Amino acid sequence: MKITRLSQTNSKSFLQAWHLYEQAFPMDERRDLDLQQQAMQNVNYHFDIVSIDGVFVGFILWWQFKGLRYIEHLATRMECRGKGYGKSIVEQFATESADQIILEVELPNNAISKRRIGFYQRLGFKLNQHDYKQLPMRKNGAEVEMLLMTYPNALTAQQLSFFKASYREMCYSILTNS
Repeated sequence: MKITRLSQTNSKSFLQAWHLYEQAFPMDERRDLDLQQQAMQNVNYHFDIVSIDGVFVGFILWWQFKGLRYIEHLATRMECRGKGYGKSIVEQFATESADQIILEVELPNNAISKRRIGFYQRLGFKLNQHDYKQLPMRKNGAEVEMLLMTYPNALTAQQLSFFKASYREMCYSILTNS
């Protein structure tokens, strides 16, 4: 499995990943292309594509905070699902750093979101029950009620406060400064 960090949006690799991004996430949970280009200029943001034997499998998009790694988006191509690639991506990501990992999941209101939560729990993530809303990812977007999952430990109130402040400052600032 090869991880490649992209910093530009004008490559074939980016366009493949962007197509998957638009298919895999609802509009309120993803950026417009212009905001994505701005995010990719931030040294703390990683737009990492995953390939196996030169074939694009998926991506992991994440932010590095002090002592915390925030997975913003993770997806594998439809034809690659159910083959253990997502599990391998997350496991490799978790072994690369001792930092706490945090990610957002949709509320368990349907079979797909329940299955996604179960996927992360089988990988050792803890489902946190703190009140949490993802800030809008696009201009005139809506907040989305979500749950947070963390690895390897549950999230304390202090860590949640730090994450919310860091997220607002680092990730959300591209939207408010546009």
